[in-house]
Amino acid sequence: MSTAMMNAAGRSTRTLFMSALFVAASACTSGGDEQNSGEQEYDMTANEVCQGTLAGSADSLEARARSEEFGEIDMAPSYTPTDYAEVLMENNVITTDFCVIYTPGAYPMDFATIEFAWSSMVPTPGHERRLTYYDVDAYASTSDQYAAMYVNCPVGAAPPDELLWAELAVQTPGSGSDHDDMIAILNSAAYAVVEALGCTEESGLTPEPPARWEAPT
Repeated sequence: MSTAMMNAAGRSTRTLFMSALFVAASACTSGGDEQNSGEQEYDMTANEVCQGTLAGSADSLEARARSEEFGEIDMAPSYTPTDYAEVLMENNVITTDFCVIYTPGAYPMDFATIEFAWSSMVPTPGHERRLTYYDVDAYASTSDQYAAMYVNCPVGAAPPDELLWAELAVQTPGSGSDHDDMIAILNSAAYAVVEALGCTEESGLTPEPPARWEAPT
């Protein structure tokens, strides 16, 4: 599946999720009960969201979100890396959200979603000028609203020719100056997941975000 197709599938999944969210919110408000109005709480720090897996990139998350207040919702609870690893070990078809993050400025829409899946199709770095590429085996890039990463992780449900694909999708517009923050956030989540899967060495990831990729001369 191409990156464009995977992004489209991810957006379709998020559209269905948000439709369900709005239906639930409407049901809560129809009775006029202010205490059940579905108002979002932002009682989490950048160190706490996504089960604490983004603590290593907390500064990048705050910078990209332009916020120090974050929240999650009961309808989309974040996974622990261990629990999410079990999902990936048993599933080679469906893309599953690792976590969904909310900020005051983005409500009622989510600010960002991080998800993983297995993929046999890997883009070639350097082909799109709008993207910033990073030194990850086999691929990593960011745009103003998306960061993607493909890494080797030969475990569980992954066939021998498939890689672990990770994506950070941010709903609020960004710019090229945000790209390093985007990859830092995604790298933190991806490192936590590959560590739980037991393929840290094969993935080549480290807790530190990757450097920018330079095309061979």
